[in-house]
Amino acid sequence: MNYVILIFSFIIINHIAHSDSLNTAFIKSDTVKSASDKVTHEKKYKINYVKFGGITLATAGAFWWLHEYQKNAWWSGQRGKFHFQNDWDYAMSADKLGHFFDGAFIQSLYEGAFRWSGFKPKTAMWLGAAFSIAYMTDIEIEDGFATDWGFSPGDQIANVAGALYPVAQYYWKPLRSFNVKWSYYPSPTLTEGKKQGAFLDDYDGQTNWLSVNISDFLSPKQTFWPEYLNIVFGYGVNHYRHYDIRYADYYIGLDLNWERIIPGNSEFMLWLKRVINHFRFLPLPVLKINKNGVTYSVNF
Repeated sequence: MNYVILIFSFIIINHIAHSDSLNTAFIKSDTVKSASDKVTHEKKYKINYVKFGGITLATAGAFWWLHEYQKNAWWSGQRGKFHFQNDWDYAMSADKLGHFFDGAFIQSLYEGAFRWSGFKPKTAMWLGAAFSIAYMTDIEIEDGFATDWGFSPGDQIANVAGALYPVAQYYWKPLRSFNVKWSYYPSPTLTEGKKQGAFLDDYDGQTNWLSVNISDFLSPKQTFWPEYLNIVFGYGVNHYRHYDIRYADYYIGLDLNWERIIPGNSEFMLWLKRVINHFRFLPLPVLKINKNGVTYSVNF
């Protein structure tokens, strides 16, 4: 199924690439007159087919590797009739947040890759969303044939919503102040061999975050709050497989906006900073709130 999605996606992108650029070898560049009647030109976008081919090959390899990894981790020995399964409460909905994050993260990866290969920013943004939805939908279809799983409408809604969140940020500026992040530290159930499977569903070790750019809401003249320092809200779960003892952790604390820390404004550096900014990988202070009360913690 991965290969069908890949071929279908390649046909769509190849069509877009030709329709956007082959007539003049450039994607349309608008001409704008300024008040002084000077003629200025926006950046011209020329698709580099060598880079585009590299993305296609890398995608094929990644799809194949991930499919084999997931097949061994999740679908091994399972094959049945396609069916649906509602699992809104699975992992206390931590998996739905994870699917949202995955959709947004994969979109960012591919948007940056397409911009690097010469596509217009808006075209790259939509293609990134399309690739994200295609890949995540393929996983859901495979789940639909697994006897222990099933095609989850909730997962698919989260997949699509995550892939389209960067698109919504593009069209609605206030959303750009809110960034979804993810962090992971292996749980004892995985490290001690009590759980079989992949780290991707080791929900006891995962935390999903919403990082808020506080400086966006302050006066541009203020100097007391650094523009790279964010407030973050987090959600994690404990013992999610055991309904009688499971409970959630809620976090509020400080975070860093790497897009405003790491220097560089090239196409590659803008992409790299955006990718890095999807992860919370440094220990920073937070307040942790759960059934046991409120505690101070340093959390990844």
